[in-house]
Amino acid sequence: MSLNQKNGAALGLLAGTTFGSGIGFLLGWHSYDLVGSVAAGGILGIAGGIWLGCRILFKELP
Repeated sequence: MSLNQKNGAALGLLAGTTFGSGIGFLLGWHSYDLVGSVAAGGILGIAGGIWLGCRILFKELP
């Protein structure tokens, strides 16, 4: 993994878990539902961060 992919994964994890936590809070979830929401958000955030890091690395985005 290059530096851009590692940074993308770290930022994606941060953003995804924050987003998942916010959604769980707004829906009033507790316990297992909230843990699942945060975990799903984190996994999606990592995947998106790595994808975006690859796109930036290969200069496919402006």
